[in-house]
Amino acid sequence: MPELPEVETARRSLARRVAGKTIGRVIVGRPTVLRTHSPQGFARALRGRTIRGIARQGKALRFSADPWVLVFHYMLWGVMRFHRDGSAPDAGTAMLFVFAGGATLEFRELQLSTFHLLTPAQAGEAAEPGIDPLDRACTLDAFVAALGTRGSLKDALCNQARIAGIGNLWAHEILFRARLRPDRVIEGLARPEALGLYQATRRTLRAAVAAGGEPGFHDALGREGRARLAVYGRAGQRCPGCGGTVRDGRFHGRPTFYCPRCQR
Repeated sequence: MPELPEVETARRSLARRVAGKTIGRVIVGRPTVLRTHSPQGFARALRGRTIRGIARQGKALRFSADPWVLVFHYMLWGVMRFHRDGSAPDAGTAMLFVFAGGATLEFRELQLSTFHLLTPAQAGEAAEPGIDPLDRACTLDAFVAALGTRGSLKDALCNQARIAGIGNLWAHEILFRARLRPDRVIEGLARPEALGLYQATRRTLRAAVAAGGEPGFHDALGREGRARLAVYGRAGQRCPGCGGTVRDGRFHGRPTFYCPRCQR
């Protein structure tokens, strides 16, 4: 599931290539991905609109195309690909934007991903309430307040109403860097531990963005992510920190990975 690093990577790989381009035609290959318009209404509303820019909010991308904001939620999975010389839709194409001049932006292999075409006011109301961990507004105090006082650390990091953009994969990597167990409860977390978690969150996500996201993820130009995972999906392998063995299990129904030596 693409999370903040992957979505930010996609945004950066695409922003300069589509900003200023005018949508000449929209082909809706899978109508079920639309949440606000019919296929005909969606295509008609965007035809002739110029993309002014792309922003990220949590795990969603927001394309500004006055007077609309197109919100794309990756959800479970999806591939977004920019084709400089154009492309024709096939069975895997869910959405295709054909720009004036011939370039195309294709969305394919979407699993639960959705499109919402909204006014700026509606887009503001629909934004995830959680704080963005890479935003300047995410100070230590704001981060601690967003975590809350109850529940586990992993659940809090993955709660989009608290902190926007983090999911199951990067929560594990963050907690490994912070040397905290995923099932550790928030209550009783010492201030130095909270500071360590805050720093680990920002450093882990920034490094993941710089590496292009997790292995297996491809940006809009087809480049694969190069981030090296410390614990996620590495059960039974050596811990890169202490040389011990990474363990796995289930926590609240989801796979969980950690090092019992490094994380407390």
